Parts: sequence; C-alpha cells; structure tokens
Amino acid sequence: MVAVVVLLALAGCGSKDPAPAAPQSTASAKPSVSSSASPAPSTSGGTLVEFSVDGAGPYEIGATLDALKTKPGLTEVTPGAQPCPDNTTARGTGIWSEVQFSFHKDGKLYLAINKSASIPTPSGAYLGTGLDRLKKIYGGVPGQELNAGGKTAYLVNTLNGRGVLFELDQTTKKVVSMMASDGNFLRLQFQGNGSYC
Repeated sequence: MVAVVVLLALAGCGSKDPAPAAPQSTASAKPSVSSSASPAPSTSGGTLVEFSVDGAGPYEIGATLDALKTKPGLTEVTPGAQPCPDNTTARGTGIWSEVQFSFHKDGKLYLAINKSASIPTPSGAYLGTGLDRLKKIYGGVPGQELNAGGKTAYLVNTLNGRGVLFELDQTTKKVVSMMASDGNFLRLQFQGNGSYC
C-alpha cells in the first residue's frame, strides 16, 4: 500500500506542466546562442533577470516613466540630468538597481544601461565577458566592433532595429557596461559625442 502511495505521489509530481522555458528567440528579436549559455535566473514574480535589446526585465524600451514608477518601480528619478537637459534618468529597484534608464521628453524609455555583474544577456554575456567571447556568442547575428576617441565597443544589432552596445575596457577588452536602444542610435552616439540624448 505504501509503495502504491509513493508511486502515485511520484506520478503526480511528474504530471504537472513544467514552468515555460525562456523562449529561444531569433535574430529578429533578442540575440540568442547555443544551449551552452547558462539560463538566466528569474525574479520571484517570474520575470527573467536578463538584459536584452528590449531593455532590462520588466523595464521595456518604449514603456512610460509614469507606468514604470508604479510598477516595477523607479528610484533616483532625475529630470533635466546633464548632458541631456530635456531627458529624465532613473534607476531600477531591487535586482535592477544597477541599471540606469533614460526617458525622452515625451516620457518614453529609450535607453537602458546595465552596470550589474549579475544581469546577463539572454545569450549569456555578462559584465567581464571578453571581446573574443562576445564574437562567438553573437556569431549568428550582425555584430560590429566600434572604435572612437580611444574607446572600444561591440554592437549587436537585430532585425527589428534594436541593439545592445557592449562598452569594453581599453586594456582587457572586457565588457564594462551594456546599453540597449535603437542599434543605429547607439552606433552614432558612440562614434559621436557619446551623450546618448
């Protein structure tokens, strides 16, 4: 009888549908790579902890400042921050506290900057990832090494026009920050004045 109960319990545990895995995207959405990349952790609400061309977790490019203040929340909201006096900057909350967001005058999020060592891209690139590794991770999508004013970066573009710009340390060629926005905007800003307004 005990053996039957144990078997039924095991069968019951296995019959539940597993939590849906993160969708494997194509180059038309978020850059992705082989299964060798470790999966990103998720928050208690089920949101994947990852930084992509679409933003940082629940902080999605195109969302409004007012909406993000309400949920999931923003801190250090600073209107008129230099060098972009018409824009507002803010930081995320909780695990997102090391991600900075920039909003245009219309209140829409257009730029996310990740400086957290614990938030990867969906493909498994972290702060500290080297340039050679980045090129392997993003070998299947358009990528471009950029140099301007003594700075180096690697830009990954997707078919929807968005991109992630990986700023690199000059000496080690390792990622020191990641930026998500329109890919062409990121390239022009990096090669120009770098204000990202």
